[in-house]
Amino acid sequence: MPPADQPTPLSELLPRLAALRESLLEDGLDGALILQNADLYYYAGTVQQSFLYVPSDGEPLLLVRRVVERARRESALPAIVELPSLRQLPALIAGHCGRSPGRLGLELDVLPVRQLRRLESLFPQTEMADVSPAILRRRAVKSAYEVDLIRAAAALTDAVCARLPELLEEGLTEVAFAGRFEALARELGHEGVIRMRGFNQEMFYGQLVSGVNGTVPSFLDTPLAGAGLSPAVAQGVTTRRIARGEPVMFDFVSSRAGYIADFTRVLSLGPLPDVCRHAFATAVEIEAAVADAARPGVSCRTLYEMALQRAAAAGLAESFMGRGRERVRFVGHGVGLELDELPVLAANDHPLAAGMVFALEPKFVLPGVGAVGIEDTFVVTPHGGACLFATERRLFEL
Repeated sequence: MPPADQPTPLSELLPRLAALRESLLEDGLDGALILQNADLYYYAGTVQQSFLYVPSDGEPLLLVRRVVERARRESALPAIVELPSLRQLPALIAGHCGRSPGRLGLELDVLPVRQLRRLESLFPQTEMADVSPAILRRRAVKSAYEVDLIRAAAALTDAVCARLPELLEEGLTEVAFAGRFEALARELGHEGVIRMRGFNQEMFYGQLVSGVNGTVPSFLDTPLAGAGLSPAVAQGVTTRRIARGEPVMFDFVSSRAGYIADFTRVLSLGPLPDVCRHAFATAVEIEAAVADAARPGVSCRTLYEMALQRAAAAGLAESFMGRGRERVRFVGHGVGLELDELPVLAANDHPLAAGMVFALEPKFVLPGVGAVGIEDTFVVTPHGGACLFATERRLFEL
């Protein structure tokens, strides 16, 4: 397993850049200028404040605003130069490539308008186009190196989960319980940053919700959110005390070397009501069936509809993935450097490909009771989804 503190090797960066160049040629672009941290790390191996220029037919150039010494240590790319002023960007690119780009790809799904306008003024003769779809499509398929890093993140979660029984006790508040396992995760090497691409989508270490707090929806595009500690965050833990006989949703996102693994288990102090047991057993059945069917060429729609049908057959359609208008319209999402990557297991016809990694999260929101469900991270193989977690798929009734 690659060490989390080692730079991304050039042998890993070069195929990614070659695949991006293929997309640039297909889309008639002369080059791409990459600024966003997750994309920058994916293609350059550093998040130092930089512009990565990838020409469609030449060597990439990393132009660093700050800190150039760190960028040279962290990135295996051979062409790294300091960018003293943004005004020098066009000349440095033209000098490196022999010409300025006629059509330039930008990450228009995340690039601030002010930054876009500045680049348009610097490249007045250049047509700007969106390269984000190509980047996200390419990033969806993980290399063996990336899968190993996601597996390392999953191992961190397994280690935290194994210690949960000694951390949870009756009368403890949600926020106090969260503090205990978050401190443990940090001690074990959790990086503390969960990146999301969606605008205004943000998360800490995940969601820890107990009892009826698990039924509180919020702005986050997730089946359960929780009330949170204030309207400023509006998700996650509260100061409510965890009681016996109620579900505690441990929805946890771990991170190692920038790569994410997403996970959920249900804990309780003492036995849970039968309604929770039935919903959890259904969630486990849905996860197993969908994971087994998650093979190259199978559409996301097929998997999503399979999940809906099984929830309905169990008499739980109204509670599946939320309730009413707050129900989310997916059952799984890609993970990697960001928590909201492709593929999205929803009503779309995008086919899976070998090497895609996704979190599958069949969950139920039970009014007046709480939320139950399960979530594991899988890699797509010819034999179905291979789970990257070792923790048992069962209720943890303590």
